[in-house]
Amino acid sequence: MTTSVYKFARGEIFGRNGAFYTQPAIAFLCSVMVVAAIFAFFIAVLGVYCGFISRFFTEIKIRHIILALIVIIAAGWAVTLARALAARH
Repeated sequence: MTTSVYKFARGEIFGRNGAFYTQPAIAFLCSVMVVAAIFAFFIAVLGVYCGFISRFFTEIKIRHIILALIVIIAAGWAVTLARALAARH
């Protein structure tokens, strides 16, 4: 697990030393996983499957999701690298 995941788990999400400041891509993916967990809990407890979820996954292909994840991680890595280079000089 990365530093951003540890900070996200401790509740340090925003702010100067928060998860989004440290590694924005991983913090965003953690946020997406929290939303997915809330939907899974909602479906498991109430037994109601929302129709918009299936419509979303029929419209969006798996390769689009994988491409979006690659772009998010690359952009977050670039931001972190640029920040580290700027702090060094």
